Amino acid sequence: MVKKKSKSYSRTKGHKFEQKIAKELRELGFNVVTSRSESKSADDNKVDLIDKDNKLPCAIQLKATQSIPSYFTIRNQSTILNEDFVILWAKQEKKEVNICTVGEAVIMDKQLFYKLIKPYADSSNI
Repeated sequence: MVKKKSKSYSRTKGHKFEQKIAKELRELGFNVVTSRSESKSADDNKVDLIDKDNKLPCAIQLKATQSIPSYFTIRNQSTILNEDFVILWAKQEKKEVNICTVGEAVIMDKQLFYKLIKPYADSSNI
């Protein structure tokens, strides 16, 4: 039987996921910090990463959970425009000793998805 993990374990796992994604985005060239370290109001508004240069086309909420995040519920708790809101999800799975990430996915509004892929359609006409 797998022992239930504490809230602090889940919280620490969430913090590490935020730091990991912030680091990856910085490596891609974005000037990103976690809202936890920068802005309580952004954190309260369901935005976990702050792009200090405003280059990201979306606001990002990060979730490291076993079940699929309730995208529409979380999005509706934020004042961010629906088409600019993204959840980056790290699916967690219970193992014998730990809970491990088994995959990562992005959940977003269809209009944002179309906005992001449109330049690829346009570039084929060059």
